[in-house]
Amino acid sequence: MTTRHDFLALGALLAAAFPSLAVAAPAAAHEPALDFALPAFEASLASAGAAHKHLFASKAVDDGGVFGAMQTVMHAYASIGTRAGDVLPVAVLYHYGAVLGFGDASWNDYITPALAKMPKDKVARFGLAVKPGGGNPAMKVDPKAGAFDSSIDGLLALAPNARFYVCNNALAGMSAEIAKLLGRTHAAVYGALAHDLIPHAMLVPAGVWAVHAIQERGFTLLQTSL
Repeated sequence: MTTRHDFLALGALLAAAFPSLAVAAPAAAHEPALDFALPAFEASLASAGAAHKHLFASKAVDDGGVFGAMQTVMHAYASIGTRAGDVLPVAVLYHYGAVLGFGDASWNDYITPALAKMPKDKVARFGLAVKPGGGNPAMKVDPKAGAFDSSIDGLLALAPNARFYVCNNALAGMSAEIAKLLGRTHAAVYGALAHDLIPHAMLVPAGVWAVHAIQERGFTLLQTSL
């Protein structure tokens, strides 16, 4: 994990490196096809015995705050004697927040190298947000964070049934920009990232669609970033 300052720096770098994420655009005809099945989406939202269903939506990196919010809810339920299996927390990661939904290999091979292509003076102004070979900075528990941990691993330790939904529109735009920066094909970058999601994650056609679709299925909503 990195500091909040590092994550804020990362958000600024993402905005500069991946400008196509700034404005949501419909998928172009040449973009890779999304592998999405509505029955699988429905099944991922079903959890036997989960009386409490919560949706967390994040459109920003925000130092992994969406995962911290999910952990806080799980701790609160535990404090009043509610079993973890009675709670189903899910997150929609869209816009810049979608970058949190990709695994260590995606960060090491594509995302971090793409950020390194930014002008050094611009990167220096924001400080080092990520380290080469460090993987997804939101993945691992920060031992110094204690109760304020906001990692994916920390969340899954509390809520093994947590689910994550990553915006395909954001992936399409991001992978196109990465392809340009690294001299790769769009299809190759898209395919690599699409097949390297964080645990318990799936791509959805659009994050904003998923936010509404999940609420329609009885989940309460907390928008963790604006």
